[in-house]
Amino acid sequence: MLKKKFTICVLLLMVFAVVAQAGATSKVGKVSIACAANFTNTLKKLAAEYEKTGAKVTCLFGSTGMLYGQIINGAPFDIFFAADEKRPAMLFDKNIALQPKVYAQGKAVLWSMKPELMSLPTWTDVLVSPHLVHLGISNPKTAPYGATADASLRGAQLYSEVESKIAVGKSVGTAFQYGYTGVADATFIALSQALSEKGLQGKYWDIPNSNKINQAACILRSGDVESAKRFMKWIESKEARYIISRYGYE
Repeated sequence: MLKKKFTICVLLLMVFAVVAQAGATSKVGKVSIACAANFTNTLKKLAAEYEKTGAKVTCLFGSTGMLYGQIINGAPFDIFFAADEKRPAMLFDKNIALQPKVYAQGKAVLWSMKPELMSLPTWTDVLVSPHLVHLGISNPKTAPYGATADASLRGAQLYSEVESKIAVGKSVGTAFQYGYTGVADATFIALSQALSEKGLQGKYWDIPNSNKINQAACILRSGDVESAKRFMKWIESKEARYIISRYGYE
């Protein structure tokens, strides 16, 4: 009889524990994020840390333009982490999102794993090298890092030099894969990608006079606004800012 009562007590405690855990998760909430490809590794790390609070974070990565289009068409996200300020501002103007806020400042760089190019001192040396046959870049129309790279090429009057060599990727993530897999001999990517585990296998070059890229995020009105606000508040914490800076952002 005593053993039976003990078993019942244990079962009740287990039930209470499950209910308490479910309540805690519900309180912290689930967050669905649409995120620009350049911020992939950073957000994965941030999400892993935030989930230690009991929350659940799901992410979809892609070019800012592509994700913007999905949101306009009703995709069910709570937060949009863009690689520019333009798209979040447009969502705010359409009353689809709350007031955007800059969460990071990134930088475009030229990167390569090709030995013949890695010995060269500047990005212009790489671009005029006979060893450069294919040059990766993300789509300037949909990817802010691609737009910045395109503007830098034109500003340095080098676009005509490399135009026939350009291989366009749908996102900066695709552009990085072009360089990493050898599809492109060099490629324009985000500094954060160059500082990643794979990126450190190659070499990157700064692009003089290239503007830093303000990346803004916005909370979508159609999503779980309260859970999204909690996540965005956490993004401002010292812990989160340290992670963001460690991945090459300001």
